[in-house]
Amino acid sequence: MKNVSIIREPEDPIAETRISLGSPRGSEDFYIVFRGDPEKVVELLQNALLVARVALPKHAYEDNRGM
Repeated sequence: MKNVSIIREPEDPIAETRISLGSPRGSEDFYIVFRGDPEKVVELLQNALLVARVALPKHAYEDNRGM
């Protein structure tokens, strides 16, 4: 079973809504750290997922790994 941690942090002076997602290597567990209004966080996650489903398979992103 996946273990999920959700953590709300203090407001961010730069971004109205901020989200960080992560998963430790070799684990199905994950975390969500967010700042801002929870309803706006959900809306941002939904919009980001729609874009990611199209853009990521097409490699339509900036790659800063230094390759």
